[in-house]
Amino acid sequence: MKGPKFFLLLVAAASVAALAWYMHRAERAGWRENAVPAGAQILGDFPVNDVASVTLTGPDGRVALQRGGTGWVVAERSGYPADFERVASLVLGVSGLEALQSVPVGAADLGVLALRSGEEGIPREEAGTLVELNDTAGRPLAALLVGKMHMTTAPGMPAETGGAPGGRYIMPAAGGGNAYLVAETFPGLETAPPAWIDKAFVRPGMPRRLEVRSKDGDWILSRAAAGAPWEMEGLRKNQSLDATKTAGLDAMLTGMAVADVSDGPDDARAKPLEESPVTVTADTFDGVRYVLTIGRGDGDNLPVKVAAGALPDEAEPVTEEMKKTRGEKLAAAEKFKDRVVFLPRNFVAPFLQQRAELLTGVKEGKK
Repeated sequence: MKGPKFFLLLVAAASVAALAWYMHRAERAGWRENAVPAGAQILGDFPVNDVASVTLTGPDGRVALQRGGTGWVVAERSGYPADFERVASLVLGVSGLEALQSVPVGAADLGVLALRSGEEGIPREEAGTLVELNDTAGRPLAALLVGKMHMTTAPGMPAETGGAPGGRYIMPAAGGGNAYLVAETFPGLETAPPAWIDKAFVRPGMPRRLEVRSKDGDWILSRAAAGAPWEMEGLRKNQSLDATKTAGLDAMLTGMAVADVSDGPDDARAKPLEESPVTVTADTFDGVRYVLTIGRGDGDNLPVKVAAGALPDEAEPVTEEMKKTRGEKLAAAEKFKDRVVFLPRNFVAPFLQQRAELLTGVKEGKK
């Protein structure tokens, strides 16, 4: 190539590079001008009380939380009550987000900060969680992408530990060229519906009688006072109840927590309730009878239906305080009416045992 031509090519290349650099700098400068300054609230004076729905969309799915007349519910679980504290924490966390640092970003930066959304085939590690807050009319109040966790390493901590969460990168869903580092880490930001349901189950008082019935046989335990040893009805000679098998019944019955809820009448996970149910009737010292129908299956969580009713008043006086407690217990059980919930297997496993498994000495069928 002749000298003059080569020189002209160099000049042209330099001009293109200079123009690109100038446009890039101008674009970045524009982003910085529109950025929320450090220390300012990203959403400004946000109307927290106007929030009527929250939708979360991420690589694991989507969940819609809605505020109704009786409180927050999970739409994907047929309007089952949501964990109010968790929803409130999310809404307040989003409304009060404060910019620690403004980070100008281009398309190439979004994946690095896990702020990509709305595209097909996004690698999991590059995908953000879209958080949308709307009012009662469905009008958007805010939409943010929550991205990568910002890790910090304390002085003296080895760098290979990876540090501890010190904030998170977020970006308005509409874009605008600026991401922000915020102090909020959103540790419970999940898009699976079970994560947002109210996990509280019925909290029976101390049981005084337990009756378990299934196609494999029945067994009944009773006791005279709360905390007293259990006794089994119908024991034969040389048979005795294995106390180690019944020691945890009180804690299991009073400490159950819901893992998930049926998403509708056609939920296949509830099928064991029809095929191999176990019925547990628990009468408590505070005068309430709970009936739990448990479906035996192979999963970690088993389907359960629960009903509750008041026991007839006995000969001993029933105080007003006892009546109040009984009313509260029955009201708490009402939300499970006509519902199928899923309880962790370890909570219901003691009630799935056969009678012989609870005995020491001569086993069933032997003399």
